[in-house]
Amino acid sequence: MIEVEIRAKVDNFDNIKNKLGEIKAALQGSIHQIDKIFGHPMFLDSKNMIIEGGIVPRIRSINNKYLLEFKEIRRTSGGIELSSELNNIGLGVEFLNKLSFKEAFTIDKKRESYKYKNFVIDLDNVDKLGNFIEIERIVNLPEEKDSARQECINLLALISPNSKIENKKIRRLNAGID
Repeated sequence: MIEVEIRAKVDNFDNIKNKLGEIKAALQGSIHQIDKIFGHPMFLDSKNMIIEGGIVPRIRSINNKYLLEFKEIRRTSGGIELSSELNNIGLGVEFLNKLSFKEAFTIDKKRESYKYKNFVIDLDNVDKLGNFIEIERIVNLPEEKDSARQECINLLALISPNSKIENKKIRRLNAGID
């Protein structure tokens, strides 16, 4: 499974929600999600930016359910993502620390998810950062990544034509990691 996604910052969700209604995208639900993001010096450049192909783990909390996830950062082509349930956040943090990953920052967001054809469309209100739209499509083969990315771009142009894609998934990890 290969996740292909694009992300854009938006001013508000009003017009986007109207357009999602017009194309009959189905609201899947709303969640409050807290992500603890971890970094490793091996995957950072001299400016503490995640390098292309780097691995970023996170512990995700959603409604008292916890996931440990590892994500390969591929800004334009999609990367591999692995996920496993956790019974205890503390054990997840301890495990990541034993692998030399250190907690870098926390992302607190409220998300509304929509389903449209083979796409998941997320409207995220991220504390201290603002509003974002994320469009994701899952493919099985590496050769499908480019066409899936273009399909995501086309869908973004349809539902939020003034949005500009951000290729920086995680901008910078705290310098305290190294």
